Amino acid sequence: MTELGEFALYIASGAFGIVLLLVLKPFVVALAGRIGGGRGAGELEDRLTALESRSPVTGETDAVYHRLVELEERLEFTERILAQSKTEGLLPRGEDR
Repeated sequence: MTELGEFALYIASGAFGIVLLLVLKPFVVALAGRIGGGRGAGELEDRLTALESRSPVTGETDAVYHRLVELEERLEFTERILAQSKTEGLLPRGEDR
């Protein structure tokens, strides 16, 4: 190889290395953040405690729960009304034949 060819090979390999570093830098930074933890153990424990102390019934679930309770009350009321009307609306017994 000539001196110019060797120099071009070094320049090309250096440029390839720089481009490779620029492309892989976000991945390396993300990996380093995951390995390093990113968050302190105390912060994670605080978040876990906050999640455990929250009520499992929230927003939409709470609304559905209240609707279910209301429907149960209505069904019970309807059952009581139907039970009363069965005895009141019966025809008198006929004579035995």
